[in-house]
Amino acid sequence: MHGFRPTRRWLTRATLGAAATLQAPGWLGAALAQGAGQAGGRLRVGMAAPNTTLDPHFQSNAPNNAVASHIFDALITNDARSLPRPGLAQAWKLLDETHWKFQLRETTFSDGTDFTAEDAIVSLQRANDIPSTASFRTYTRSIKAMTALSPHSLLIETHGPDPLLLNSLGRLRVISADHKDAPTTEFNNGNATIGTGPLVLQEYVPGSHLHLTRNDAWWGGRLPWSEVVLRLIPDEGARLAALLAGELDIIEAVPFQGAQRVKENPGFHLIRGISSRFVYFAMDQRRDSSPFITDHAGRPLDRNPLKDRRVRQALSMALSREALAARVMEGDAVVASQFLPKGSAGTSDKLEVVPHDPDAARALLAEAGYPDGFGLTIHGPNDRYVNDARIVQAAAQMLTRIGIAARAEVMPWSVYSRRNSGAEFSMSLSAWGVNTGETSNPLKALLATYDKKAGMGASNSGRYSNPDLDGLLQQALRSMDEAARNALLAQACELAFNDHALLPLHHEVSTWAARKGVTCEARADQYTLASGISRA
Repeated sequence: MHGFRPTRRWLTRATLGAAATLQAPGWLGAALAQGAGQAGGRLRVGMAAPNTTLDPHFQSNAPNNAVASHIFDALITNDARSLPRPGLAQAWKLLDETHWKFQLRETTFSDGTDFTAEDAIVSLQRANDIPSTASFRTYTRSIKAMTALSPHSLLIETHGPDPLLLNSLGRLRVISADHKDAPTTEFNNGNATIGTGPLVLQEYVPGSHLHLTRNDAWWGGRLPWSEVVLRLIPDEGARLAALLAGELDIIEAVPFQGAQRVKENPGFHLIRGISSRFVYFAMDQRRDSSPFITDHAGRPLDRNPLKDRRVRQALSMALSREALAARVMEGDAVVASQFLPKGSAGTSDKLEVVPHDPDAARALLAEAGYPDGFGLTIHGPNDRYVNDARIVQAAAQMLTRIGIAARAEVMPWSVYSRRNSGAEFSMSLSAWGVNTGETSNPLKALLATYDKKAGMGASNSGRYSNPDLDGLLQQALRSMDEAARNALLAQACELAFNDHALLPLHHEVSTWAARKGVTCEARADQYTLASGISRA
């Protein structure tokens, strides 16, 4: 790591390829030694999943978006319940079904330059245009035109009625127009990482940590922390050990065993909340021959069994969701039948959790022409979701009981995310934060027919395609009538889950652990934000 004293306009370059362990002298050693209540109000946070970039528009996933939220603001702030609140836009008005007027704040970027409507326009356009394997285009596709009415007044015109525009704008972070043409490498090395957010980047070591300092000019008010260290520690045991040893003040994604240790220690406490994260398996339904499906001799099959609904249903019936929730997730999960629990906006009361029935599953396989099953590799990350590797391994064991010669293969998120986004796998573990609080968002991202230009199916790793579902979704996305929209979304969910387009598993329960005197806001999106961490 490099020692330095950053100027107001210059941020430290990343030490690319640096080791993930934190053993450096200087400020970092002090950061590990001093707690949040000690010198300078330093906060030390243990993050469970490493981000893959500091470019806020390059790749949309929760680790990237959470880290970006420390440095960059959005026009709209989505609160802990995913409801829209003022951000860089302090007020807005729907002029008609397709025109929105936003009154922007008078504030500055961390380099001292003024924030204007031009910065917002450039940012939304860049988020739409930048090539990406996990594009933000799903949030920008409805925007037809943007006009700066004045330096602090913005008009957005949509192609048609968009009832979720405000929520979408909450996903799109604003950069300085001075860096509109900067490549992703310039954000990763710090040169272009200039935001209006609560913190200012000082150092980024990929896979290791971020060091940030308070932005005293932030419009949202001064944080209680003058410095924030985000340590990237995927190993749950190491993360918990660092907290209990006094090297961290708060950690996310606490495992069940860790929760018990925290409860037994009077110096620490737990913060829990049900998240909007939906965990599921995606299946390759595009290729005629899928790369990780074989016969029992290891030879590729000449047809893809996952394109047959009966096979997908058999796989679903082979999974015991109750066992996964109780044993693998150790109670920190709620079994799922669809994207959100019944009663949520856009869900169907008719969908039930698929019953665990290995006998019926074997019969379905035989009916589909696979009485002896086939070979299947299930892929997943080993450092991204709660108990992700264990879920993949348990699912593989469950599938073997219906004649599927299943094997589990897991890998670091930094590798897995790229390959999964490229639809490389036959069956893969994924999760989606349903952060709009309704189902059009996951339907559009996970199950709409993949159309990169239109921003549809951006995270549809199985490349599922159903024209009937697409039609229902398009109607819902244009409806400003909430009741009508939710009815259309419920129909689309019924169609998708009865077709076993995805295999739903569970909704995660989020758990944080902190030392006494520090607490945090439990967010439905599971983001751990320094702006939501306070002294208890």
